[in-house]
Amino acid sequence: MATGDDLDVFIDELIRRAAAKGYHPMYFIRMRARWGTQEAIKRLVVSSGIQPGFLRLKALGLLEWSIEAAVLKFPTYFDKGVREAAQFRLDQVELER
Repeated sequence: MATGDDLDVFIDELIRRAAAKGYHPMYFIRMRARWGTQEAIKRLVVSSGIQPGFLRLKALGLLEWSIEAAVLKFPTYFDKGVREAAQFRLDQVELER
């Protein structure tokens, strides 16, 4: 069973991988520091529009490390609406290939 620590480890790895490719998701990092990992993810995933950071991760080939992917990988931490929004965003960005 996943723990909150598992989600944080995943997100830490996302940030590390993005930084290794020259992208530093500062907006998300600030949100995470302010509200915690789960709440920051929830706020971004259910907000309107697709964030530039998500598109940047797509361009870098890191969608499997996106916060949307984290929601689906750790579904017990997010309600149905957040999971559906994450899946919708991933589906939309896949259609744009």
